[in-house]
Amino acid sequence: MIHQNNKQSQTSATKKWQAHLSAHAKSGLSRPEYCRRQQISYHAFAYWRKKLSKTGGNNFALVPITMQAEPGLIIGYGGAADLTLVLPKNISIAVGDNFSGATLNRLLTLLEAR
Repeated sequence: MIHQNNKQSQTSATKKWQAHLSAHAKSGLSRPEYCRRQQISYHAFAYWRKKLSKTGGNNFALVPITMQAEPGLIIGYGGAADLTLVLPKNISIAVGDNFSGATLNRLLTLLEAR
């Protein structure tokens, strides 16, 4: 029975420190200031932060995003290309004889910013 109580104590401590770490992340405070305000040991906070970061893995998540074209940019082209620009990173731009120079310039500016 002693072993079970020890496990419950560890689980309770883990939950307590996970709650502190989460609250600290949301607080915007420095770690020392958070600990001072919560009246907890900075060294214990640092210990649990390190311990739980090892067991918790990375806190990264993939988030879906939707990309929208800038108004006025041509997304598709149905005719034959008079000129094809081939850029690094497998980017190619096909330009027909009725292309808009301003649109092409904006597209190239956007690509240069990447």
